[in-house]
Amino acid sequence: MRIACLGAIAIALAVAAPASGLERVIGVLHVHSDLSTGDLPLDDVLRNAEAAGVQAILLTENYLLRVEYGLPPFRALTRVTREEPSILATDPQRYLEQVAELQRRNARVLLLPGVEVMPHYFWTGSPLALSMQLHNTQKNLLVLGVTDLEALKGLLATGNRHDPRYTWQSLADVAPVVLVVPGLVLLARKRRHHRRLGRTVVVAWRRRWVAGLALSALGVFAAVRAWPFTVDRYPPWVDAGLEPHQALIDQVERLGGATIWSFPEAADSGDRKFGPVQVTWRTDPYSDDLLRTFRYTAFGAVYEQPTHFTDPGLGWDRLLRQYAAGERSRPAWAVAESGFHGFTRGKRLGDILTVFFVDERSPAALLDALKRGRMYALRRSSDAALVLNDFSIAAPNATAMSGETLKLLPGTRVQVRVAIEATGERSQAVRVTLVRNGTVAEAWSGSTPLSVAHDDTYDGTPLVYRVDVRGRAPHQLVTNPIFVTAP
Repeated sequence: MRIACLGAIAIALAVAAPASGLERVIGVLHVHSDLSTGDLPLDDVLRNAEAAGVQAILLTENYLLRVEYGLPPFRALTRVTREEPSILATDPQRYLEQVAELQRRNARVLLLPGVEVMPHYFWTGSPLALSMQLHNTQKNLLVLGVTDLEALKGLLATGNRHDPRYTWQSLADVAPVVLVVPGLVLLARKRRHHRRLGRTVVVAWRRRWVAGLALSALGVFAAVRAWPFTVDRYPPWVDAGLEPHQALIDQVERLGGATIWSFPEAADSGDRKFGPVQVTWRTDPYSDDLLRTFRYTAFGAVYEQPTHFTDPGLGWDRLLRQYAAGERSRPAWAVAESGFHGFTRGKRLGDILTVFFVDERSPAALLDALKRGRMYALRRSSDAALVLNDFSIAAPNATAMSGETLKLLPGTRVQVRVAIEATGERSQAVRVTLVRNGTVAEAWSGSTPLSVAHDDTYDGTPLVYRVDVRGRAPHQLVTNPIFVTAP
């Protein structure tokens, strides 16, 4: 019954035609299957999505979930590894082939394969002090649109030896290998041994098997552990800051893909005893880092916990004004991030939605809409949803929608139009806030369906308009911006 209700709401969302004439596609972004850390097989995810009326799944299977620690100076020899299922550790080719096969069998739900990448983590503390801290294992980027197998295998991530480097640590790792030499010498050379038998002294020649085999085995073991004696570009014993994340963003941009900062306002922490050693892990909210990185495509703006980065005048508006002023080469779009792993703790597949406006129903068009900002982020309940019927800016000879830029002469009159509807029930009380350059230009309260307009005169300075809609909890709708600049 609940799935049927969700499906009916999704159908209503899809049927509502956008003012631009583009087709509306209801998507769930950030989904895992049992190919990595999800509970369900990928075909079950697809069936559940279709039953809920979801029209697109943006998969983000874990790329490489491997955490390592080694004692200095012989880090490779003493390395301890903990690993969970991930695409790189199993078979990236199988992942891409399985997605392609499912897409061929069911074209009704678009599948866009992607990965969730942990670009860098690092350790502090020491097992000798019986206390260790693991940082930033959840400071991740979602990568979409990289479907070339070799490119996918070579994404930047600590533990992925995509960029082999030889450093002083390489010398430290190779040093124990030389133990093979004295080990072989001990095995090859016999040592004279005297043994008294009564009044007689017997001289025997013996090989030092125990010491020789031990040294040789240790050297061979060190060689196997350290091979190929390379070191990560950003090793886990160094806090590399945001450089690994920016490097991954730039790499994906060169490959023609899209990057999304994942859950930037969510915290993650925990602790566990490993024998006498207390190990804690922690990822602090990092929304400020969105201001310190560039050229990424989007960020998780709406998810199951409250967020504030998109509040008027805060981080997102600063980013958008920087782009409008020419200080950034691209804006950062807002998406709704599901983080779906399965139906645990009451989780549903269709509660957190990103609604795309596409010119055709295809994975390529979906990726294009993501890159262009032609979408809005939505959080809904099981029995109702908000629908954006219109968000546009109209001038005498031009109109623009989310993700677009309107070029106007100073003094041109413009009208910002917003139309909100609710599905699943007759009407819903909402508050619609129009944000202009980070400040509230106008706010309206009323019941759906609600259509409002704001008249303005373009003064020649770069302008950014966006809309935030709130209904009864948990209902929220966040549009992507429209820019107005001079020719």
